Amino acid sequence: MAHESNCSFLWRLAGAQGVEVAFLLDELGEGPPRQQALRPHLAEVFLSRAAAERLGQMLGVPWARLRWALPHVREPYLLPGDGARWEWPWQPMEHCLVPACGLCAAARGGSWGAVWLVRPERWHLCERHGRFTHVREDGPGGVDLAPLAESVHAHRALGRLERRFGPAGGFLVADAFAVTGWWWRRDPATRTWAERAGRAGLAAADIETAWLLVYPEVLRVARVLLHYEQERAARPGGPWSAAEARLVAELSLLADTLGVVAGAWQAPVAEWLARHHRYLPDAGSAGAVGGRGRRPATALIHRGDEQGVSLAERCCLPWDWSDPFTPV
Repeated sequence: MAHESNCSFLWRLAGAQGVEVAFLLDELGEGPPRQQALRPHLAEVFLSRAAAERLGQMLGVPWARLRWALPHVREPYLLPGDGARWEWPWQPMEHCLVPACGLCAAARGGSWGAVWLVRPERWHLCERHGRFTHVREDGPGGVDLAPLAESVHAHRALGRLERRFGPAGGFLVADAFAVTGWWWRRDPATRTWAERAGRAGLAAADIETAWLLVYPEVLRVARVLLHYEQERAARPGGPWSAAEARLVAELSLLADTLGVVAGAWQAPVAEWLARHHRYLPDAGSAGAVGGRGRRPATALIHRGDEQGVSLAERCCLPWDWSDPFTPV
């Protein structure tokens, strides 16, 4: 299954063949002494290239197909060296292990075990089946998104924004999640979000499913931030006071419509403006976008192409709102 972890795949393969995971690992190569096979929701197993190629040969699956499906048999996740070996380290990963949509798993031999995906976030939204899963999933199948059509729409619209504006769009989406998530952390019982939670049968204050509840507002915030950066790019030498005033007015109206606690919404907005204002727009990035002559968003506080990393790593703001131990 696309994005599946090595560990998840090996456990399911062993189940399908009626063998122990330890037996399968012995067939793939050498491993550290006395290392136990951990369950796929706990850790990941890493393979050398020789071991991964041996796995492909055992299955009759081309090397390219294996790399397409299993992210951790791609560079740079392969173990170094020429020998066939594996390791099951107990250590933090840069990716998260998230349960797959129950319907996707069923179509890929779910009877042989749960499917766990390698994802940059603590959650996964399956557009095909309308399911949302997260790392602390306490039941099969995931959250049914049918009652939250506006969140699915926002997810797709944000994806289009990122594809259209490239890295800059991705950075601004991450910033929008940080701003809106900060608001949610300060007041998760806000009427709009509490109503969505009730409609979907979710706990209003559950930080693992809050992503779903704030998605529509994240889209609105992202568009406001994008418009501000477009205005700055159109006037690289400034002044930007009019653009800044429009941004504050639009976000103030949104916060007021939501019913966010008065005086609580300004802090992340002011922080974002202060950080972006320190960087001049990149005049060299100006150009037509989509044939409309609109200049692309610029966000030079963000460096490099970080499209493949998590939202928290793409964000310029100094907090991870989705970490319950991070104060906001």
